[in-house]
Amino acid sequence: MNQQFVTPEGFIVDEFEREFTFSEEQMPLIWEKLQRRETFTQGQIYPYRVEFAASSQEGEFSPGELNIHHGPFLSVHGAIGEVTSSYRSLDYFYGSYVVSFRLVRPVQLEFFREGPKLKLKLKSYIRPWFRPIWRLLNFFLWSGFKLSFS
Repeated sequence: MNQQFVTPEGFIVDEFEREFTFSEEQMPLIWEKLQRRETFTQGQIYPYRVEFAASSQEGEFSPGELNIHHGPFLSVHGAIGEVTSSYRSLDYFYGSYVVSFRLVRPVQLEFFREGPKLKLKLKSYIRPWFRPIWRLLNFFLWSGFKLSFS
């Protein structure tokens, strides 16, 4: 889903991208794991949580399914967007924030499956002065991502 939003006054658009390479044999299993609720509900470090508005906190995602990632300095709620064999999006709602609503407002998280590569793209509205910090935080946050699938 390609959403069109107006960038809030005083914010800029940041698109953080990260790419991970896995073996051809690993990729189908990793992609399958990325499509399941329990990968996110069972893998969070306390006090952070992921919850889905579904009859079960396990199983495959459905487009339009509501969810929230929350914890200290974090409240990102949204809906699963498009889900295909090579793409998935999570579209965040207005009011979502990281650190503070005045600093970072996530808009969309996308995953792309391209052969043995997995690419993620996180689109956010951020204050311009906070961009270097935001980039650094994302670099460290997503650095452990590949390890979680090993």
